Amino acid sequence: MQRIDTNKGTAYYETKGSADAPNLVLFHTLLADCSVYDGVIDNLAENFHVTRFHFPGYGGSIGECKTIDDYADWTAALIETLNLSNNGSKPICVFSNGFGGFVSVGLCLRHPEIVSHLIISNSGGAFPQERKVPLNGMSQKVLSDGINSVLDIAMSRMFPDAFRQANPDIISERKEKLLTADPEQFAKACQALSQLDYLSHASQIKCNVDIIAGMQDETTPPSMSSELYDQIEQANYHEIDDSGHCPQIQQPEKLLSLIKRIL
Repeated sequence: MQRIDTNKGTAYYETKGSADAPNLVLFHTLLADCSVYDGVIDNLAENFHVTRFHFPGYGGSIGECKTIDDYADWTAALIETLNLSNNGSKPICVFSNGFGGFVSVGLCLRHPEIVSHLIISNSGGAFPQERKVPLNGMSQKVLSDGINSVLDIAMSRMFPDAFRQANPDIISERKEKLLTADPEQFAKACQALSQLDYLSHASQIKCNVDIIAGMQDETTPPSMSSELYDQIEQANYHEIDDSGHCPQIQQPEKLLSLIKRIL
């Protein structure tokens, strides 16, 4: 990974693919760092100039992020410092997942000049009230007992039971990666999600939007994707029937095929 300093903090990132190819930036979920794209980035780099990065609290990245607006501004500063858009002359496509999806909505609302096409997977515009309770609970547990105390909970939210049982090596690897996250920043991210409401503003998004729902996702269920879809007039909606929260791990071939068909 490479390091870069911006006016919003420090980011660790990686790029792959030809610089002349269309830009595709990957946003990761709360439950993983950007290594969650290990299995698909090389394939994507055959057609795109791909950038993946760690949000603050992961992989050494740092920044003063207490709200999703803060994360969106931090990410905008990274994209601008890397000059991925060549001062707006080169379109930026984004694929975002989970937590990264909420950040990407904020990016499109707060910095509409940056993104030309958003693909948002297993995310939404706001959490319903009943789903804010476990977010707040996880935040408090991490602060009191550390990341290790929520690893099993995190895995159950990333993957359906059958997938976890059939893929113990993947689950072990994911736990090891998540264990390196900064507990304080992780807790702030949970709180930020619980306080978020972009749903009422989502209709203001003007770029092209494709929304993907993993039909086995219990963390950000398909209903949240549907609610976001209903708010964005130009959006398209897609489903991956046999996928939970992270299709890039659970159904990589289906996801890759969908991304390339969309873009």
